[in-house]
Order: sequence, then structure tokens, then C-alpha cells
Amino acid sequence: MATVFIKVAAFVSIIVAGYYAGRSSKLGRGTGNVLSKIVFNLTLPCAVIHAFGAAEFTLNLLWLFVVAAVFNFVAYGAMLVATRHSERAARVYYLCNICGYNIGCFALPFVQAFFPPAQAVAVCLFDAGNSLMMSGGTYALTSVIASEEPVEHPLRLAAKRLFSSVTVDAYLVLVAMALLRIPVPQAVVQFTEPMANANAFLAMFMLGLVTNLHVDAQKASRLVRLLGARLAFNVLFTAVILLALPFAPSVKAIVCMAVWAPVGAMGPVFTMWCHGDHGLAGFANAISVVVAVVAMTGIVLATGAMG
Repeated sequence: MATVFIKVAAFVSIIVAGYYAGRSSKLGRGTGNVLSKIVFNLTLPCAVIHAFGAAEFTLNLLWLFVVAAVFNFVAYGAMLVATRHSERAARVYYLCNICGYNIGCFALPFVQAFFPPAQAVAVCLFDAGNSLMMSGGTYALTSVIASEEPVEHPLRLAAKRLFSSVTVDAYLVLVAMALLRIPVPQAVVQFTEPMANANAFLAMFMLGLVTNLHVDAQKASRLVRLLGARLAFNVLFTAVILLALPFAPSVKAIVCMAVWAPVGAMGPVFTMWCHGDHGLAGFANAISVVVAVVAMTGIVLATGAMG
């Protein structure tokens, strides 16, 4: 337990460091945007490749890819309907942050601390389905749906932006390799390890850079609505996992931890790229970290899992 809390404290400290660094003059303007592109196009894909290469899969666990994708699409679709009459800025904020979970940088360390590798691999497969939205799909769809200018061929543009995501492409290839039982070469695993190890730090630091803790009454209302909606979906998905999914209790516990993970680190970045309120998105992300720590620790204590 102490190991997990130390890791979480380290993550929170990095977010705080990024927040104060972003408000100093040492890093200059535009640092968050540059750093987001490094994470999105380099360290995150390497972390994905490294995680898959270091894990062993069973075919039944591949269904978690589908489960995660469905959970994300349900949340996004519901918010899409709920915000159809909202102003553009609010809609971008809600759509970019309602779905997607911070698995690699946050949930995975929790799982690895309490579950053996053969079971912890379940969270990697859940993250593969999660990545369809969290690593590009959310931005692709929102940039078209809430575009500031009319868009010709919206489906074509959304598909182009989705599959231009290096992380999404990497996940699709890796899942296909898993289905065909083709292992990731160990040379590739070793090559990506240094960049994969840098991903957690850069993602958390980037989150701190784009976070804004100053909100007015209108923004506070949007913050509460977003977090309330995510909380409702978390409860719903937890019930589905416990009552409907045909997995062992330990796997169910792992997937429950995944759906209580914080808002994905790319949520505020996608909000920024869509010209939304990325500062408020970062604030929501920071609060979701606190909620995740409490919920995920509670799941571990309730299941009695120890790694």
C-alpha cells in the first residue's frame, strides 16, 4: 500500500510542478502545446508498444478491448445528445473530457502494485479499446462536430484525424498481432523502454501546465456538471462490470479500477486543440485524480488484492 501512495504522491507532485512552471516565465509561451505533441506522437505510442511487448495475452481477455470502446462511445454519445443546444465552448469542453481514462500513467501503476502480471495485463487490453477515443477519436470527432467553420465530408475528416494518431495506429496493429499470436520482438520492447518510461512524467507535467485553478461561477457549474456526469457513468459501468461481464473476480476488480481512473491526460490537450477552455479541463482532470485515488484504493481494499 505504501508503494502505491508514494507513486500517487509522485504523480501529484509532478502535476503541481507543471502548474507552477506554467505560471512562471522560465518555460515561455506555448510549452504546453509543444509538450502535448511530444507525448501524443512519441512517448505515449512507445509506452503502448512497451506494455504490449512485456505482457502475455489470452484470447478471452481481448474482449476487454470491445468493452472499453463501448464504454467510451456510450459516454461520448450521451454527452453529444445532452449538449446539442449548448454553446460551442461548453460543448467542446464537455465532449473532450466526458470519456477516456488515464490508464497508462495512473491506473496501471495501481494495478501492477496489487495484482500479478498475468492478471494486470487486463488493464492493457482495456486501455487498447480506451485509446480509440482517448488517443485520437475524441479530438477527431469533436473537431468536426464543434468546428468553428462548416466542414465538408465530416466523416472522412474525422477518420483521417483518428487514424493519423500514432497511438491509435499502434494499438490497432498490436491488437491484430495479439489475435494472430505474433509477439512483439524483444528488441522493439527494449528500444522503446526509455521513451516509455518518460511518458508518465511528461504526461503529468503537461497536465499541470494546462491546468487553471481560477474559475468563475459559470465555469464552476460546468466543472460540477462534467464531474457529476463522469461519476454517474463510472457507477453505471462498475455495475455492468460486476453483474454482466464473464470474467474472474480479480479481472473484474482490475476493470473497475480502470473505469475509476482519472480523466485522460489528453482531454485538456484535445480541448486546447479544439480552442476550448483547456484550463478548466485541466482543473477537472486534477480533481478527478483525487476521486480516482479514493475509489481505486477502495476497490483494492474491498477485493483484498495484494501483489
